[in-house]
Amino acid sequence: MREETRRLAVLDRERSLLTHIGALLGWDQETYLPSGGVEERAEQLALIEGLAHDKAVVPEIGYLLSSLEAASDLEERERAYLKVARREYDRETKLPASLVTEKAKRTSLSQAAWVEARRNDDFRSFAPHLRKMIDLNLEMADVLDPEVPPYDVLLDLYELGSDEASIAAVFGRMKTDLIAILDKILGRPQVDDSFLQRRVPAEAQALMSEDIMDILGFDRTRGRLDTTVHPFTTTLGARDVRITTRYIEDCFPSSVFSTIHETGHALYEMGIELEPEFAGTRLAEPASMAVHESQSRFWENIVGRSLPFWKKNYKRLTALSRGALDGVGVEAFVKAVNKVQPSLIRTEADEVTYGLHIIARFELESDLVSGRLQVADLPEAWKAKMKALLGVDVPDDARGCLQDIHWSMGSIGYFPSYALGNLYAAQFWVTMKDEIPGLEAGIEAGDLVTILSWLRKKIHSRGAALTPAEIILEATGFSLNPGHYTNYLEEKYSAIYGF
Repeated sequence: MREETRRLAVLDRERSLLTHIGALLGWDQETYLPSGGVEERAEQLALIEGLAHDKAVVPEIGYLLSSLEAASDLEERERAYLKVARREYDRETKLPASLVTEKAKRTSLSQAAWVEARRNDDFRSFAPHLRKMIDLNLEMADVLDPEVPPYDVLLDLYELGSDEASIAAVFGRMKTDLIAILDKILGRPQVDDSFLQRRVPAEAQALMSEDIMDILGFDRTRGRLDTTVHPFTTTLGARDVRITTRYIEDCFPSSVFSTIHETGHALYEMGIELEPEFAGTRLAEPASMAVHESQSRFWENIVGRSLPFWKKNYKRLTALSRGALDGVGVEAFVKAVNKVQPSLIRTEADEVTYGLHIIARFELESDLVSGRLQVADLPEAWKAKMKALLGVDVPDDARGCLQDIHWSMGSIGYFPSYALGNLYAAQFWVTMKDEIPGLEAGIEAGDLVTILSWLRKKIHSRGAALTPAEIILEATGFSLNPGHYTNYLEEKYSAIYGF
């Protein structure tokens, strides 16, 4: 390894340490921070974000990158690191420090305002914050690439290589397929899931979550579980990955599958273990948000809602359920947790309707960024979109346009990652079944290590060395094909609903 690469990594780690400090402050705000501390926390986050930005744009990084780009003797990892470092340096140097700190401060205030607005079903109080988040994103997009439509710039930040046209094309096909499957299901007798509304105390659900984390291989020496309004995963260090969940006492599956989902995210972060020379650098970060979501959705749905998984683990869940699952067989439980029914809340949506939730947000986001939709009109536009795509009536904004945290965080362009993650996960599953004989029998026997090892080798260990498209191609042997997800849903739900 060249000395310039070693020096670049040193500078990069300093930036990374500051971003992890910022993540710690953000995690604390969402879990334990008293309401009176929000204003100062916003100032703290702004300061940290500014310092991290300063570290990311020091002129020495530019000199090192130019020197390495002129070298002909770089090792493979060095070349991959150089590509990632150059891309991020070019982005960071375009962003003025004032914009970075302003966005960090406003985001902290916006998140706190969103929590209160959601609690009180008060969109009007949140609207100015949303308008500010959109304006800051527009400003950022213009700085990064004034020649490209703003929404394309924002989408590329979360899913490298994507733009509105490419996502719309994929979502157009997916919308047609999902509606067709949904129509078949709605024409069949519905699954009974009434027993899932039996009360399970929060403390019992906490034990369920801890058990699930252990089953999936979450390393407790490198992370922990807490509760929050909106579950999330955050990385506070190379060996410190925090996950959160929430406990709804008359809907215990919410926490069970939320914990599986967030554990999937954590397993990805924990699996990015590169050589010591690159630890803590941009190369040791996830490839994209959609690749990240492919991991959480894979564990939550493809594994976590499967009959083989629960044949092995259902007795443990029943024992922790405080009697809520007495008299309920494993097959009935699996059918219930896979019930398809158009609903209001994205995070509680089934696999078939989930994609329609994301398409709605993608279309609304596009309209907000372009100015075709004004912030004040979002609640009614949300209601109309949900009625058109899912046939549901939205009774209030708390269960409508205030349900997600993302826009309050300024994460505009993030939502498509969820649906793309489902597509990636299905393609990984198809390939995995081809490459691992007796895969489902192994799950039923309790062997999840083989699956995790495959994911570690094919995806986690790559870090950010490959683009999402390159990861898909390398891991599966072919480019993204949305048909795999449709086939997966057809096979799964025809067995449940008999169509």
